[in-house]
Amino acid sequence: MPPWSWLFGHLVFFRQYQKRYPPDLFVPVVMDKMGEEFREADIFYVDLWPFATTFLIVNDPDVAMQVSSAKQVYSKPEMYKFTIDPLIGGPNILTTNGEDWKQWRGVFNPAFAHGYLMGQVPAIVEKGEVFCEKLRERASSPFPLEDIATRLTIDIIIKVALDDDLDYQRAPNPLADSLRSIVGWSNFGNPFQHLHPIRPFALRYYGKIMDEYVYKELNSRFEEVKRECLNGTPKDSKSVISLALRDYLSRLKDKDIAQAKLDPTFAEHATRQMRLFLFAGHDTTTSVLVYTYHMLSKYPNILKHMQEEHASIFGPDPRNASQQLTDEPSLLNRLPYTVAAIKESMRFYPPAGANKAGLPGVPLVGRHGTLYPTEGVHISIQHHELHHHPLLWPRVKEFLPERWLVEEGHELYPPAGAFRAFEHGPRNCIGQNLAMLELRVVLVLTVRRFEIKPAYEEWDGVRPKGWAERVGLKKREVENFEGERAYQVEKGAAHPKDGYPCRVTLLDA
Repeated sequence: MPPWSWLFGHLVFFRQYQKRYPPDLFVPVVMDKMGEEFREADIFYVDLWPFATTFLIVNDPDVAMQVSSAKQVYSKPEMYKFTIDPLIGGPNILTTNGEDWKQWRGVFNPAFAHGYLMGQVPAIVEKGEVFCEKLRERASSPFPLEDIATRLTIDIIIKVALDDDLDYQRAPNPLADSLRSIVGWSNFGNPFQHLHPIRPFALRYYGKIMDEYVYKELNSRFEEVKRECLNGTPKDSKSVISLALRDYLSRLKDKDIAQAKLDPTFAEHATRQMRLFLFAGHDTTTSVLVYTYHMLSKYPNILKHMQEEHASIFGPDPRNASQQLTDEPSLLNRLPYTVAAIKESMRFYPPAGANKAGLPGVPLVGRHGTLYPTEGVHISIQHHELHHHPLLWPRVKEFLPERWLVEEGHELYPPAGAFRAFEHGPRNCIGQNLAMLELRVVLVLTVRRFEIKPAYEEWDGVRPKGWAERVGLKKREVENFEGERAYQVEKGAAHPKDGYPCRVTLLDA
């Protein structure tokens, strides 16, 4: 373990470690640097009492697979009840365990199957074209890319989850605005954020707006699905909520369907799941999309290779890709290099990590046979460290999409269990197929039409200033991590600092 104190546990050591880096650096990145001192075992305890329980930090893929193995299902930790449940409005499939989790996961799994999601491609293309419109409008000056990317991913997830066209990329919306406000209160790495006196009231206020909106849509879809069941004319809606309601009504007989009302308990639980999908379905995807653009800007040869792949499938005019994807969504399955570049971007910048509750009498076994008791501790699988571990990944600091294309046995072939952007096992990310689908669509629509490059220095001169800075009470500190201005900060998931100021150049003007 790191140096431990009877009085302060590891708090002093952890705080001293944090001081070496920008204060807003994503905590898992700090843990990655700390983990470099424990490479002999790649597993160690960190005591953060009274702000959190003891964590067992796991930086070993074999040990991580022990945790995510289907043979021994580790539950989600108790801390989620006060960190995540308040953001979602109550228990949900991310935080529940046992039969509750199994039931709801089973209800929603079909909606996130790859084959089923292909029916959503035309809607995703439509939202992607609006994103292109917004990039074109912003091409005259630097701006934070993350804002319009967030509006895009919110539009997509709300269409997929609720079959609702918000058009948030063009106009404000109370559901989307409330969702983003709630994300602002989700700083999991700052224990004092959870103690903020305004936080419970803000979450309740914005949560009420979201609940009312989602519940209204839920009732509307319920009546639609009920009519479909009675008339035998199902609407071609592939939304998550429509599938859940069909599953709900399928358990009733025809005479019961005619008189059916939306059960309040089902509605409450379904609303929470929808809020979770909206929260998680846009946040991490936004981060991955922006960081993929960032890596493509740093490696023009890789960008060129991706552009050539798109041209080989969709032809020389990039503007034709939109209609082609709408007519033939399966073309997305012919983009192996694009998928490889996305995965390599997630290896460099994983948006999150994974936490599980330990089990009494079930220790983890390290590579040297050492037993690590887990009772009463939270097991924290460190994605950032696993993705940057030099003993696991050859040429670890190089951005190499090729590592995802080579055959097993090649030196670059990804080690088993080391890539965990979507986690492993029965509790892996339910939305991973959707995320990969929309990332491919948006890249196909944009990388041959726009050049996107970071513009931090230019943004420094034109960015809006807060009141404290304007009156001279606060001075702007230009910070970087290992020479990178776009380092990861926590804002729900890990996001690029300052929302990734960029400049867009039109390639198809």
